[in-house]
Amino acid sequence: MGIFKALGLGLAIVILKLLMSDVMSGFEGTLLAFFGLTQTILQNMQSNVSG
Repeated sequence: MGIFKALGLGLAIVILKLLMSDVMSGFEGTLLAFFGLTQTILQNMQSNVSG
């Protein structure tokens, strides 16, 4: 039974690694969207102040 526990643990680690990859990719996309929006807002504020 020990071999099955080891295989189960290995499979769980592989699945978690694959899932975390998607989570990190989603988090990266969210951060990029947030910083893009922030940059647009700051550019609009700068043009309103100077213009």
